[in-house]
Formats: sequence, structure tokens, C-alpha cells
Amino acid sequence: MMKINIAQLRQAIGASQSFSFHGTVEELTGEAGELWLRGRLEVTGEAVNTGRLLAISGEIKGESALNCDRCLTDFTREVAVTFSETFREEGSAATDPDALVYHGDEIDITEIVREALIVAEPLKALCDEECRGLCPVCGANRNENPCNCVTASIDPRLAALEKLLPKQ
Repeated sequence: MMKINIAQLRQAIGASQSFSFHGTVEELTGEAGELWLRGRLEVTGEAVNTGRLLAISGEIKGESALNCDRCLTDFTREVAVTFSETFREEGSAATDPDALVYHGDEIDITEIVREALIVAEPLKALCDEECRGLCPVCGANRNENPCNCVTASIDPRLAALEKLLPKQ
């Protein structure tokens, strides 16, 4: 659980307070194996009293554990995900419809961190932007050893037209 004590922060408009949480993905988010990050996780940020609202922003640092969509190899990479949210006290006169509600002197940001990690998961994971993937003919990983397979195929309906082209 990632709870920020905001008792001092609520006393003065413009006051700010830093926070930091360290642990494993499972300890901090309660998710075991469901997220794309593995191992150690660090959450740092700042909470600011803006008057009627509390603005909380921060960064989540960790290591991704993904499988490349082109060559199917496992890879890890350091990642940083940012998050930002506003909170209003329950029963306050603040009218921001997007602000989350808090009670008492603590704000739990565990769910915000978990949602930020889910949203930041890449749709297409690549081990390298230049990844050459697998050969569609023999299945060899083209990053490790290039094969000599012929991958150009001609539509059989147009094969007769190929005879009209001059031979080189």
C-alpha cells in the first residue's frame, strides 16, 4: 500500500511534500505476475496543496519483462512512467469533476500507480527498433543468423505476366 500522509500539507496553500516508495511490483501494487514490470519498483513524486485541491504527480521506475513481437525473444528494459492526479476532500466545495475524493489525513495512491502501469504497457513490444524478426519460411531468428530463404512470392493469378518481362 502506498499511502501519503497529508496532515501537514493541508495546513497551508502552496505547501508541497515529496514522497517515495520502494519495493517489488507485488508489494507495491498487489499484482503478482499480471503486470509487464518485474522485480524492484520505485515510486517518487510530490503532492501540492493548490487551495481547494491536492495535486499529486510522480514517476514510477522499474524494469520491463517483455517478449518481442517480431522475434519472440524475451528482453528487459529500464522504464519510467509518469502519473498525475488531483484530489478533493470529501464534502469540500471544490467542483472539479475529475478530482478523486479522499478522507482524513492519508491518500492511498496504490490504485493510481497500478492504473498508470496498465495504461503505459506497450501495445507492440520490440526488443530493438531494428529487429528483423523471424523468417516466414524457415522460422530462423534473422537477428542471430540471416537465412537464404526466398520470401518473395508472386500471386499465382499474375504468374503468367512474369513471362512477359525481359530476362536479365
